[in-house]
Amino acid sequence: MDISATISRQTRQANNTNTLAFCVDENYLPYALFVAEQFIHLHPEMPCDICICLPDMSKVPEKFKESKIRFIELSINGIESLPIGQLSLATYHRLFLPQVFESTYEYIIYLDADTYINKPFYKDLLSYVEGFQSDFCVAASADIVELNFRSSFSEKQKSADFYIKTYHQFDHIYRNAGVLVFNTKNCVEQDVLSRFFSYAIRHSNSLQCHDQSVLNGTLLNSIALLPFDFNWQINKRTYKFTESINPYIIHFISNNKPWRINNEYTRNYQTFYKDFLSINFSEVTTDILTTSELRRITPKYTNPIKEFISREGQRVKGNVLNALIKKLNYPRDKYGINNILIKPPFLVSVNNTRNVKENNNN
Repeated sequence: MDISATISRQTRQANNTNTLAFCVDENYLPYALFVAEQFIHLHPEMPCDICICLPDMSKVPEKFKESKIRFIELSINGIESLPIGQLSLATYHRLFLPQVFESTYEYIIYLDADTYINKPFYKDLLSYVEGFQSDFCVAASADIVELNFRSSFSEKQKSADFYIKTYHQFDHIYRNAGVLVFNTKNCVEQDVLSRFFSYAIRHSNSLQCHDQSVLNGTLLNSIALLPFDFNWQINKRTYKFTESINPYIIHFISNNKPWRINNEYTRNYQTFYKDFLSINFSEVTTDILTTSELRRITPKYTNPIKEFISREGQRVKGNVLNALIKKLNYPRDKYGINNILIKPPFLVSVNNTRNVKENNNN
């Protein structure tokens, strides 16, 4: 396979043995910078480098090039035919990180740009990782669909069951690729890059979740398991527990982006993004719309009558349900989420390292 990644240019050399890394295109660069600045603020001692990898370094504002962030322009060849859906090819770039940083970093902590650092995590995450078996290549948290599968949540349950069971037949817990820890040396020695793209090419017509499908399909049950509070995927099942769990890293999955949509999952974070964008990227539109308003711009159905009935019905139903929940003090844990979260594969109660070895052996 003629697949490769090289560094075309960069703003600085490595200073530490580990790094926090992002792989983005021009559209997601502002949000990667937002998270990078969060990390710097919460970890003033800078325990690792911060690398933002992107296809075109000229898109980085000049004032950031003099910051503590290491900007790296990647030249990647051979993946043009892989499916991307509404994403960009940059979504596959994270899979190249161990090869790119083979002689530079011991651990690479990868974050999606749609994450939010809720509290300092570096020391606790590295302490947890040190408890893994010495030959691990990649660590990741369970995906939100695993939570759906184990809860009493019934909406679209049949399709979720089928999707998850295709992995469960291999005793594999399906992982989310938004937060990853790579053991660089092991990834190189075990040739995971070639394995990733051999799998991607063979299954290019069925990569439902793109590079996430590649990661899960290639490594299956050999992926080390991170607690869910290092990748707290926020949606209708989890958002009510965010305050009580106090996770390390919040992940705005699906369309629930605080800079794009106004709902109960994103509302508490919108001001932070608005302020950052207005100061650093004034050209970026920060109109935050409700689901109903967004559907007026991008309808779900081409038939205008069907779209109107669906959109307005959804809006009214949501308003009525929210009012009833408040009035009747409806149970917060309707789907039994709390009891699920404290057990494998989620382990959100692990906010320190006292039980690292015990939990890693489960």
